[in-house]
Amino acid sequence: MIRLLLCLVIALAAEAQQAERMAVEATQPGVLWRAPNDIGMENWRCGSAGCDHAPAPPYHFVKEDMEGTFPKLSIQDAKGRAWSVKFGGKVIPESFSSRFVAALGYVVEPSYYVGSGKLDEVSQLRRARNMVKPDGTFHHARFQLRDNQSLQFLKDHSWSLADNPFRGSHEFAGLRVAMMLLSNWDAKDARDGQQQANTAVFRGPAGEMLYSFFDWGSTLGRWGKLMRRTRSDCAGFAEDSPALITGVRENVVEWGYSGKHEDDVRSGITVEDLRWLAPYLSRITDEQIRTGLTASGATPRQTTCWAEGLESRIHAVLAVAQNGQYAR
Repeated sequence: MIRLLLCLVIALAAEAQQAERMAVEATQPGVLWRAPNDIGMENWRCGSAGCDHAPAPPYHFVKEDMEGTFPKLSIQDAKGRAWSVKFGGKVIPESFSSRFVAALGYVVEPSYYVGSGKLDEVSQLRRARNMVKPDGTFHHARFQLRDNQSLQFLKDHSWSLADNPFRGSHEFAGLRVAMMLLSNWDAKDARDGQQQANTAVFRGPAGEMLYSFFDWGSTLGRWGKLMRRTRSDCAGFAEDSPALITGVRENVVEWGYSGKHEDDVRSGITVEDLRWLAPYLSRITDEQIRTGLTASGATPRQTTCWAEGLESRIHAVLAVAQNGQYAR
């Protein structure tokens, strides 16, 4: 009897949550993309939200976050702002990709690279114990801003790449092209469960529903199936770059990309979609890319490797947009 009542309570709670989600979505229009301003060198150097929003030391340790697969901490900076701090192989990819995606007009949580710092009052750590010394010092971290005033994360609002309000739009095609340009193979969405999804909805300052693909940590490496794909791997990224586009058939672009939900990422993108994206993509300069990579923690050698690979991918997209066909 108790188990039956518990199941009923859980079911009613889930139904109420679903009703609330549908009510919010019905009253607030969804936004996937907004025409971007030319974000300028400051944003490539500091982060998508600019230098004024960069993490301010000293940093106060709050707790260790045990969700996800990478060591992660919750901290507060000197200005009282909350940050999610991550270590490991996602640091450079997330720090750079957030800049790149924001430059194209898509919603991102501002991410910053912090080369070194110190946390006060650090308790006993588990997964992050090898990343943070007992005195609180750390190196090579990604700080992601948790700011509910400008971006309020809506729990249980992940969305599907296969079924969403933007399918068939240039904006949705552009997001998928950005994923392939960066080799983001981790395209988990609502079909993989709310806790696993890399899609999210945020509420903006004016109450608008902002749709986002928010996890860009599995980028700048090889795409592919489980045993092939990598992240933060400039040699693998460079190796895959010539195969980004494999052809154009009846105005539909064919891609070499593979990964999770790969058909939903790469299918149905047309030459017209690339022509829509081209003005925004073409104004991203070599200097901006290299500045963003260096500011995200890449070494000079990595910066050269990634920049050359990404620039070759951009040129391939722009060539198809201009000519309507693919020439290897």
